[in-house]
Amino acid sequence: MNPFRKSLRKLRQGDIAVCEFHQLRARSGEGRGPGDPSTANEDLPYLGESQDFEIPVSVPGRDEPMTRVLRVWTGPVVVVSQSCELEYQDAQDARVLIAPIVSQSLWSNGPWQEIERGTLPGYLGLPAMSLAESEEAELGLEWPQSAVVLGSTTLVSRGIVAPNRVMSLSPAFVIELQSALVRFTSVRGWGDGDAADALRGKRIVDVQETVETVPGPSRLTKVILDDPEGGDEITVVCGLRPKRRAA
Repeated sequence: MNPFRKSLRKLRQGDIAVCEFHQLRARSGEGRGPGDPSTANEDLPYLGESQDFEIPVSVPGRDEPMTRVLRVWTGPVVVVSQSCELEYQDAQDARVLIAPIVSQSLWSNGPWQEIERGTLPGYLGLPAMSLAESEEAELGLEWPQSAVVLGSTTLVSRGIVAPNRVMSLSPAFVIELQSALVRFTSVRGWGDGDAADALRGKRIVDVQETVETVPGPSRLTKVILDDPEGGDEITVVCGLRPKRRAA
């Protein structure tokens, strides 16, 4: 199944564009960040070459403006804003959430096996697309093995994204994107059997029910564990009955 298709006329979640994305940084005291290829490792992707622009920002209570640094990349991104949010935005609202896409060739020392297996929160793996597959989908471009980097999600405008779209994720892969977003933003502690085995013998210090549900329906529950570094956690399905309402 081809994970890509042509973009529709309207801007939608899952649209892929080649455009600018950015990070606002302090001028000093920062790590070198994803803009420096020498820092790239399994935990920090390399997003390609970037440009830094110093910007004076007036801050209430300060006589002199603060100098901030706007780091700007140009590369492939995917729209992560919900389609209904984009469709019903106010006419004067141009905001669009996007996340950059990094290729395996650009970030060669990334954790690609974990990304491909879908075991690493914060990333959505996108398979390569050959020229033959591309021509079948009437797209006309090859696509490398790559991944959406949800940790670098940022806000830009429609005027940057919409004119620069090249294709979209297929409906099935939009669902995969939504699942990755939910896991990254809320239930990233949703572990596998190995993770559960590693928790044996640890002391439970709290249990918090979440609003996420699974078929049944049953709510997911966060189990907070005693940990010297401040509280480990894992998300489990407990199948708890709702609490009785007070009479």
